[in-house]
Amino acid sequence: RMQVEKIHLESNDADLWLQIGANRCWCGGGGRNIPSFEIFTSPDWRGTKGWAKFNQPLFRYGNRIEQVKLEFDQGLVIGGEAETGEKILQAMLNSPNADKLGEFSLTDKRMSRITHPMAEILFDENIGGKYGNTHNAIGSAYKECYAGERKGFDKEQWDKLGFNDSAEHTDFISTTNRKVTAILSNGSEKVIYKDGKFVI
Repeated sequence: RMQVEKIHLESNDADLWLQIGANRCWCGGGGRNIPSFEIFTSPDWRGTKGWAKFNQPLFRYGNRIEQVKLEFDQGLVIGGEAETGEKILQAMLNSPNADKLGEFSLTDKRMSRITHPMAEILFDENIGGKYGNTHNAIGSAYKECYAGERKGFDKEQWDKLGFNDSAEHTDFISTTNRKVTAILSNGSEKVIYKDGKFVI
C-alpha cells in the first residue's frame, strides 16, 4: 500500500498540488450513483495550491457553466472564473466553506463507456472518452474517505483532519490529457495516472 502525502496534477491546462492528509483512503461509487467508474478521495483542503481549468460544461441550479478556471492558494479558492455562468459560479464560491476543496477524483477511460456530457453531474463525473476524466469538487468532503475509526467524531475532529464541511458540493470536470504524480511519504515520486488510465 502506497503512503501518499501529496498529489501533483499536471497538463497544459492545470498545475495543481493536493495534500492527501492523514488516514485517507480512495473510494468508489458505493452504489449511490450508478453507473459509477470514478475513484475519489477527500484530501486535506488546507494543502491545495495551484490552478486548473475544466473543459466540460456543468449544469447546476438550472444554469449552464462552461470553461471554468479555479486558482488555489493555502487551501482557498483565490480566483474563479467561467466563460459562461460566471454569476452562478461566484455565488457558489461565496457559499460558506465552498471556497475549499472537498474531493479529487479520477476515472479510467477503460472502465467507462460514457463519452459525452449528459447534463447530470452523477453521469458527467464518470465520463471516459479518450483521456478519461479528472474532476475536483468544491465544498463538502466525503467522510467515508477517512480510513480510521470515525465513530463519535465531532466537527472539531473533522476540522483538525482537514475534511471540509459545506452545504455546497459541486464537481468540475476535465477530459483533457493529464498526468497525476503521487509524492510518497519517503519522498519518492510515482506516476499513478496518465493518458486517461491508472498506471499502478
